[in-house]
Amino acid sequence: MNKKILTVVVPSYNVEAYLEETLLSFVHPDIMEDIEVLVVNDGSLDHTEKIGKWFEDHHPETFRVITKENGGHGSTINRGISEAKGKYFKVVDGDDWVDTENFRRLVKLLKRLDVDVVGSNYTMIDHETRRPAKLQENPFDGLEYGRVYHLEDIAGKTSVPMHAMTIKTELLRRMKVKLDEHMFYVDMEYITFPIPYVDTFLFFEPSVYRYRLGLPNQSMSIKKMQDNMKNHLRVLLRLERYVEHMSGRLTEAQRIYINDIIGWMIGSQMKIYISFPLNSGKWQEARALDAYMKKRNPDAWKSVKNKAVWLLRYSEFLLFPAAVGTFKFRRTLY
Repeated sequence: MNKKILTVVVPSYNVEAYLEETLLSFVHPDIMEDIEVLVVNDGSLDHTEKIGKWFEDHHPETFRVITKENGGHGSTINRGISEAKGKYFKVVDGDDWVDTENFRRLVKLLKRLDVDVVGSNYTMIDHETRRPAKLQENPFDGLEYGRVYHLEDIAGKTSVPMHAMTIKTELLRRMKVKLDEHMFYVDMEYITFPIPYVDTFLFFEPSVYRYRLGLPNQSMSIKKMQDNMKNHLRVLLRLERYVEHMSGRLTEAQRIYINDIIGWMIGSQMKIYISFPLNSGKWQEARALDAYMKKRNPDAWKSVKNKAVWLLRYSEFLLFPAAVGTFKFRRTLY
């Protein structure tokens, strides 16, 4: 068997309705020998394992099913990291998929590269209409595609989200820390923990990842964000502690890059608080968290780019009721 250039881990829990489309999107004769696709079945109760096994049986050189007890999204990625054979590593959730041609181009590029992280564009697809959603990310505006950057060149300008990230597997193993299990929002841990070991980046213009929006129980819906608020807060605080733990080993650029991620999470946590009714007591929680982060990590606190959060700060959170009222008329997805 040829050495694999890329391992794709597909976290899969009760995704029988979507998994066939996900796995079919990796099937291209030009790259089947270059990739391995690990379908990590996280204790599914439906036909997820059976669908994965069909692909394993018909393409054994590419697909492999790993069945484990349920442990959450982070546990599937932890398992994938431990079993990966590819030089590079990518996560594609079992209810999402890739654009096959652009994925093929990415794999061919990886065979010619030796950078630590490749950031590729991605597209959010409305589940009902199958069209690109109005909410569309453009994470790499202002950067030159195809150019090799060092971390200090991009720190403070951009960060690479999980759906855009392809990273050297060895760096995920060097970080010596596992993602939280039985926890939502561990994608923020995944993109943060390797940064002390990352130097070079390259940005790839074609949109590779297709992120499905509008699924029932999607973790980024307002209702789910409210239900899982404590998960989000726990991940935020774990990242803050990670910066403290790594303090003596971080370069200035690494610190800026990680603090930007924490700043984004602070803003997101504030949006969760604002989404609750005014009589829920979240006003006090928001103010307390903001004060805590300002004291613990003032650089991350300053890196928040959400204008609404700064308005709350300038008003000493007296504008919180107005923010709650305004939020009712905003989008239903974070």
